[in-house]
Amino acid sequence: MSKFAVGDRVEKATDDHESGVVVAVFSTDDGNVRYAIDLEGYGALQFLTEEKLVVHPCQSDMRQVR
Repeated sequence: MSKFAVGDRVEKATDDHESGVVVAVFSTDDGNVRYAIDLEGYGALQFLTEEKLVVHPCQSDMRQVR
């Protein structure tokens, strides 16, 4: 089961902590999960593993309200 869902706001856990939105979730042939992320300012999708992503601070606040 994937940690994030389409529409979740996430940040890269490394580098500059760039933020974006999950636009697709994929399973690889070996059972790993990959996320297509529309990172702000890039104009292209980036495909990242679950380990490289964290919940965006404003997204975690919204989850507590639900």
